Amino acid sequence: MTETVLSDDRVHAPGADRRWRESYYFSFFDQKHRIGGFSSIGKRAASGHSGSINVVWGPGRESLVASEFDTFETLDDNHAVAGLTYRGLAPFGAWEVAFDGRLNAGGDRVECDRAALGPAADNTVPVRYELTFTPTHPPYVYRQRPEWSELFTGHVDEVCTVRGTLTIGDETYDIDGRGGKDHSWGVRNWFAPVAWRWFDLVSDTGPSLTLWRAAFRPGDWTSDGAVFAGAGLSALDGYVETVSTVEVPGRSKPLPKTLRAELTAGGRTYGLTGEVRRVLPVMFVRDDRVSWNDRALVECTFDDGSTGWANVEFAELVTE
Repeated sequence: MTETVLSDDRVHAPGADRRWRESYYFSFFDQKHRIGGFSSIGKRAASGHSGSINVVWGPGRESLVASEFDTFETLDDNHAVAGLTYRGLAPFGAWEVAFDGRLNAGGDRVECDRAALGPAADNTVPVRYELTFTPTHPPYVYRQRPEWSELFTGHVDEVCTVRGTLTIGDETYDIDGRGGKDHSWGVRNWFAPVAWRWFDLVSDTGPSLTLWRAAFRPGDWTSDGAVFAGAGLSALDGYVETVSTVEVPGRSKPLPKTLRAELTAGGRTYGLTGEVRRVLPVMFVRDDRVSWNDRALVECTFDDGSTGWANVEFAELVTE
């Protein structure tokens, strides 16, 4: 684990590569209301372009989503795109995440309607939230490895309590849940790995987990991450998984269905089983290649009976 530097919770001096990007991701789930969401704001300093993705979802409810674009003149710590704002109150302290706008209706099937993954359009729902993410553990800073150079220069994970209000249409929810925050900076080349897995699991009753693993050649995985348990954290020592999928007509990549994972950290072994409840098919296209990332909401059960909810990215490079 790399040493924690307080300034790493803020933006960084950009590199010369035009693909250099500063990005923040926030996710949460409220077990009482069985509702969650995730959002991200990314900025590319060379072009002055910024973008966001914003999702509210849960089992048994419609997925709401929009992906928006904007511009900025100065790379600073004020993050705002299309009604979505991030504000850090102190380095590695609480962050205020807010939104007031409209999201596209993506349907209530497991897979969100792909047509909804764009700017807010006609079939929209008014959504407003004000959420405070407060870290519950020290931040985990990813180890410096040359293999990561095409995905990031630095990467930090945190787990948080998440409290505030969320309003969808005329219904307001008092949110009291758990969430994750990740911050990356550096070159982001979506087409460098042939596959990757992002795993962000939060739990009210058991440990929380963050993991990023990528394969730059088939079957050759580079991994890092941590288990957050008690008041501390332990870096991952090992991770193995089995994923089941289902073929869907018109889909060149099978839809993820279940996940079985076993991991070791701090001298302990953890096993868990996950059921995919919602999927957002995010795609980056270059020529005939597609970096296809199925961002999934996964209901997880540890072998000891504790439960949690995870945002899992099932990503791979495919040819259309």
